[in-house]
Amino acid sequence: MKIEYSIIIPVYNAENTVEALVTRIEWVFNKISSSFEIILIDDYSNDRSWDILKKIRSDNPKTKIIRLIRNFGQHNAILAGLNNCAGRFIITLDDDLQHPPEEIPKLISKINRGYSIVYGSYIPQHGSFIENYLSQIYQKLVHNILEAPDELFFSSFVIYKRETIQNMISIKSSYPFLPAMAIKSAPLNKISSIEVAHHKREKGESNYGLIKYLKYSLNLILNYSSLPLVLVALCGFLVSAVSILLGVWIVIRKIADPSYGVMGWNSLMVAICFIGGAILTSMGIIGEYLQRIITETSHGQQYVISEMEL
Repeated sequence: MKIEYSIIIPVYNAENTVEALVTRIEWVFNKISSSFEIILIDDYSNDRSWDILKKIRSDNPKTKIIRLIRNFGQHNAILAGLNNCAGRFIITLDDDLQHPPEEIPKLISKINRGYSIVYGSYIPQHGSFIENYLSQIYQKLVHNILEAPDELFFSSFVIYKRETIQNMISIKSSYPFLPAMAIKSAPLNKISSIEVAHHKREKGESNYGLIKYLKYSLNLILNYSSLPLVLVALCGFLVSAVSILLGVWIVIRKIADPSYGVMGWNSLMVAICFIGGAILTSMGIIGEYLQRIITETSHGQQYVISEMEL
């Protein structure tokens, strides 16, 4: 029998919330459809999450559980679920209950209007001031690089059609970034968002902080943008232009006053330091690109499964 809905949940240190989340999802879908599956991917948690997932699996045949061999990150964990789901519609949401399962019918209603992807939209307001600010900056960065419409909101609370998922999992990037993969896999006019509730975290701490935002922002910039190369080229051009102007100024000054200083000392030191810094910056960025090229051409792993029960 074909499955109508697949609900994918990346799990990381969620021993206090994952059982309640699964219970609430089952309650919601008992009103929508009996044809559903819940796929829980343990992204190598260091608490009791995996033991709890095994208990959930033993109590409920509609659940599938996967454990990754190490922590790969949220996007990679979701991809593990996308590659092992069977639903006609695929829904993803976080494990911390901030995405209330009771809002899933809104996503289903919107995607049935002919869309391929529908994101849950909300104003981040339940985190710390820094978390909310980073979230807003992150959204702006994603929109600018992916050239997405301003009204579109990207979140991990989202529903996809099966055809879109097939396109997404065909992209074999070692540094997956799901919004970018989604943009590449469906027409922009078929991607939308709908306002949903966003609850305060009741237990535990957020797994998203400055380091996570920097990591995903770096993946986005380096994999889906030529911005670093443009900045390097611009920096090189400006350094060259300043060096030429400085050289012209020194020559004119020397012609006007033959006794002018020790010729070249100050300007030479400034030029060496300036150009040396620019070279080091360029080498760092180019080195990052080379490392990623090597990883891609050597078929880097999006994720590695340690155990699973399907």
